[in-house]
Amino acid sequence: MKLFVEPEIKVNELIRHFNEIYPFLRLEIYYQGQEMSNAYHDSILSDIVHKKAIECFVISPEMKVSEVESSFWENMGIQISVFRKSGKLWLESSFTNYLSLESQNNFGKDMNNFRKIEPQKVM
Repeated sequence: MKLFVEPEIKVNELIRHFNEIYPFLRLEIYYQGQEMSNAYHDSILSDIVHKKAIECFVISPEMKVSEVESSFWENMGIQISVFRKSGKLWLESSFTNYLSLESQNNFGKDMNNFRKIEPQKVM
């Protein structure tokens, strides 16, 4: 499934849509170099951009995390990070940013399923 990133979308809607498509990934948006607080999540993207010429773009499952991060920066001047769920923790995917969003999400799903399995007892 593709996600269309447009300047008039609210930050919280973008984050929610991203999470609906990739439930084991989290999109974190930075504003003025710091993680956006919940107070800014009701803002629209065009209010927080650092470029005059804002371009729409598409996020697709086969895109690498590094490509998604670059797309936000190049098209809107917005810094983002993608985090992957690992049990109860969210890990920044910087060491695996060469993997696609779909692969990252599946990896997070597998890690979550692995943690829910009870170890077998050896008799």
